[in-house]
Formats: sequence, structure tokens, C-alpha cells
Amino acid sequence: MEKQQKALLVGIDVGSTTVKIAVLDPDNLQVLHSRYERHNAEQAVAVRNLLTEAHELFPENDFIPTFCGSAGQPYAEVTRGFFLQEVVANTLAIKAFYPETRTAVELGGQDAKVIFFEKDETRDQLTASDMRMNGSCAGGTGAFIDQIAELLHIKTEDFNAYAQRGKNVYEISGRCGVFAKTDISPLINQGVSREDIALSAFHALVKQTIGGLAQGMTFRSKVIFEGGPLTFNTVLVDVFTERIGLTPDEVIIPERPEIIVACGAALSPRSFHADKPNRYSRLEALNALEEFSNKTPDQMEFARPFFADKNEREAFHKRHPKLEEDLPEPHEGKCYPVWIGIDAGSTTAKFVMIDDDGKLLDKFYAPNQGEPLEVVTQGLKDLRDRWIDAGAILNIKGVGTTGYGENLFAKAYHADYHCVETVAHARAARQFAPDVSFILDIGGQDMKAISLSEGIVSGII
Repeated sequence: MEKQQKALLVGIDVGSTTVKIAVLDPDNLQVLHSRYERHNAEQAVAVRNLLTEAHELFPENDFIPTFCGSAGQPYAEVTRGFFLQEVVANTLAIKAFYPETRTAVELGGQDAKVIFFEKDETRDQLTASDMRMNGSCAGGTGAFIDQIAELLHIKTEDFNAYAQRGKNVYEISGRCGVFAKTDISPLINQGVSREDIALSAFHALVKQTIGGLAQGMTFRSKVIFEGGPLTFNTVLVDVFTERIGLTPDEVIIPERPEIIVACGAALSPRSFHADKPNRYSRLEALNALEEFSNKTPDQMEFARPFFADKNEREAFHKRHPKLEEDLPEPHEGKCYPVWIGIDAGSTTAKFVMIDDDGKLLDKFYAPNQGEPLEVVTQGLKDLRDRWIDAGAILNIKGVGTTGYGENLFAKAYHADYHCVETVAHARAARQFAPDVSFILDIGGQDMKAISLSEGIVSGII
């Protein structure tokens, strides 16, 4: 008679941005296989792919799967697996593998948790005495790092390397990505390096975790650091260690910090689900996941699209036609007296070139890519080459700057004039609409409502 293969313990952590799987040997709890992947908003596809791969690696073994994570419960129901709350899963893993832990810091894609542990001497085991978790805002999480990386125009996977080269720490809010960007945009426009901003962002994230999350609770050693952001950003762990005041022997860095919670979920059938039958079937589960991932938008109960069909879209564009601009072509041999206005915004860089009558001759608009001076300089070079190649002669009579980078650009280009953007708004509005009384400006990082009285700014909100 053929020997029956043992059932393997499987934990699947379905998070806000990633899916993790860990396959454990039930006898010695050795991790036989693990995987960590971004799901790119296709959770069901990622879950099915990871389970399919695991089954192919262990074709003779049954699985006892337990799901956890912010999006884990629907997949537990679809596959008929078990479900466990992620904090409980984390606690199980720490008890089993790192019982010397007294504080756990876990950062995920859109959540952050600090768990405090006590040793129960009567039962000689670790218990979670308190837990703090962020709310609906993703400040101080992996998403926070993603947002800052996008603002700096660098890859998320390169963020740690940039921070490693940072020398100076600037004050940046870690409460929210929007607040952080508001702090960072002026730094970019002042010429602060990406390396210093990346390092400062890590300090902001740590301050948010310590102050906003722990709220005065003591980080007792040993402190364990878990989750993807703390796996792939070693400088972030260093900043935590520095700000908490830990020595190297008070820090625990797991071999695979990003799969700790998945490992804890895998352990749960030994305790939480020990009295429940395993109803998971490989074929049924994978088929159910495929069907789940192939659901149409109507079946998924998504919101109605902006346009139900092509006719609705065409009718909208007909009601709101795109503004047509008639920019003049440069003429060979002609001299153009011109004025250039540069708006160095929080996320984009703009400039215009006008003639003595205020007529628009040329324009430029582009994301500042974390290097606004380089972007505008290249834009000005392209404009110069375009007009000179056409044989035109440009006589630049003056340059003005405004926006977040008003002073930086004024100094860099030796501008003739610079002014705050509210004044620039008012001057331009009067030029095109002399009786204007109100201006609404929605920018990359701020909004302004400007009231005018007889052409003079009378109020700003």
C-alpha cells in the first residue's frame, strides 16, 4: 500500500498591494516554499498563480490553507480555506519563531502596526498585550514610499539606495502622502537632492510610526521588524533603530520579514482551527479562483463608467470641445521681441513666450520629475533650437518667475522679475478678463480661491 503524503500547512497573506504565500512542513515548521509578489490590483489572479505554483512544487501533498490580510477573507470563502485575522497570524509566528520579541513593528502596503508583547510567566508563553494600527490613511506605510518615489521620479526599488546616499535630514510630514508632498515640493524647487529627500522621507515615516502609532508606548527590546517595506529598505530599519535608541543586539531582523504573517497564518490549523475539518480541494479551489478572477465589472458590482457607450462620450466632447490654440509659425529672418514667464509648480513646470502685445508665441508644460531646473532648462533649449532652426531671431526683453520655485528659478536664470503666484494670477486674469472678480486654481499640491476687487487681490483661501 502506497504511503500517504502528509498535508502541508499553507499561509496566504492577501494584502493591499502584495500577496505572500508560505508553505510549511507540519512536523518541523520548516519553510519549504515562499513567494512575495505585487498583485497590481489583480488579487485573484495573483492568489491563483501562487497556489498553482505551490501545488506544482508539491503535487503529492494535500494543502491546509489559511488566508489572512486586509483582503484575505473573500479568498478563504471562495477556496473553502480557513481565515485568520492578520494581527493574530503575526502573533502566532512571533511566538513560534521569535519568542524573545517584546515589540513588533510591521509595515505593509497600506497599513502599519505596532504590537506589544508580554511574557506570561505562569504559562511560560508570549502574549500580545497591546496593538496599535493606522486608520484609513496610508501615511507611514509602503504606499507612502511609493508616492514619494513617484514624486522624485525614481523607482520604488531604488528608493533605499537613494536614502543610503543621503546626508541631510529635512522636516517632512509623515502623516499623509499629500502633506509630505506639500513639504517636499519646495525642497525640490530649492535644489535639495533626491538622496536627502529620500532619507528625510524615511525619518518622516519612522516619526509617524513612533509618535502617531505607538502614542507614548515604550518600544521594549527586543524589537522585530517585519513586512515588505522593512525587508527591502534596510536604511528604514537603521532609522527606526536610531530613533528608538536600540543597540544591534536589541533588534531582530527575520530571515524573510516579508512572509512572517503568512507563516503565522499557516500555523493556525494547529491551534485555532484544530477541531475543524479541512474542506480545501485543489481542483475546486483553483477553478473557483479562475471564475472569481474572470468576473465582469457588472458582476463585481463596480461603479457605472463615466460613459455608457461611444455615443455618450462623443456627446460629452461635443458639449465641451477642446480649446484650440493657434500658435504662430516662426518666420525666417524676422526678429521677435519676446518675454518669458516661468511657473515652477509643485509637480509640473510651465513657461510661456509672448510678444510685446501679450500674444502667445510658444509654451511648455511638463512634470518636473524631481528635477525642475533640468526640465525647464531643457524646455528652453528646445524652444530656442526650434525658433533658431526656423531662421527666426529671438530678442529676449525680460524673464519673470513665479510658483513654488520662484526664487530658485529667479537666481538660476538671473530673472528680471519674480512674484508670488497670487499676484501672477491676478495680473494674467485682468489681461484676459478685465472684469474678473474670482479665480479658482487647482494645482498639483494646493488649491487657491482668489477674490479680486477692481483688479486688486482682496482675499485668498
